[in-house]
Amino acid sequence: MSLVRFWATEYMIVTFTPLLDRGLAVVGEEAPIMVDIHISGVHFQVSEKIKTHIHEKLGSLSRFHTGLKTLHVTIHEAEKFGYRVDVDMHLPHGKHVVAHDNEETVYSAIDMVSDKCAAQLRKIHEREIDSHRHAAVIR
Repeated sequence: MSLVRFWATEYMIVTFTPLLDRGLAVVGEEAPIMVDIHISGVHFQVSEKIKTHIHEKLGSLSRFHTGLKTLHVTIHEAEKFGYRVDVDMHLPHGKHVVAHDNEETVYSAIDMVSDKCAAQLRKIHEREIDSHRHAAVIR
């Protein structure tokens, strides 16, 4: 009987299996920590294909800010034309970051809002890192 042990690091799942009773390590593929995503539609039925696209685009945003745990994605038709996608990101210490975009198709709106989310999270993370570095230099 073979014993399999798993543990997850921040960016990689490492699997150790006793291979021919030698205990050789086998490194799995990289898998970033996923974010909990809540998806809702306002006067819009969200299909499984759209949900999959959202998880592909927004699921790995935690690589830009390690404190990101949950996202709330709301999709609805825009006032004039197209679709509006709103993303509410919950960060530690009560910070809430919002990004939204209007586009002609739902998929292009999701793509654009994911880019906006990444840019905002990158900017926030850099500010936090700079403030920590500045505090360390002063002390």
